[in-house]
Amino acid sequence: MKLLALKKKKKGFTLLELLVVLAILAILIAIAVPVYKGQKEKAAITAHNANVRVLETAVESYRQDKGKYPGSVDELVKGDYIKKEPEIPKILNNGTGGKYDIDSTNGNVSPGEDAFSIKKDDKSNGTN
Repeated sequence: MKLLALKKKKKGFTLLELLVVLAILAILIAIAVPVYKGQKEKAAITAHNANVRVLETAVESYRQDKGKYPGSVDELVKGDYIKKEPEIPKILNNGTGGKYDIDSTNGNVSPGEDAFSIKKDDKSNGTN
C-alpha cells in the first residue's frame, strides 16, 4: 500500500521545481528583451537613412528636370519621382510617425518639425 501511495505523490512537479523554472525563464527574458529592442532601433535608423537617401536622389532628379528644388515631398510624388511619401519610423519619434521636409532653397532633406533627427553617428536626438 505504501508503495502505491508513493507513486501517486511523484506524478507532478513540486512547487520548488516550478519556481526554479520560472526564475530561469525570467532571467532569459530579462536578457532577450533589451537585445531585441536595440536591434529594432538599429533597423529603424537604417530605414530612416535609406528614406533620406531616396529623397535626396529624387530631389536632385527633380532639380535637374525642373531647374529648381521641390517645395515639398508632395511635389516629388505628383511628379512620379517617388511612389509615395515615406514616413519616419515610429520608433525614432515616440511612436508618432512623421514626415520629411525639403528646403526649397538648397534641396536639403530633413525630418519634419514633429520628428526626431538622426546624427551622423546613428544615434537619435529628439527635437520637438
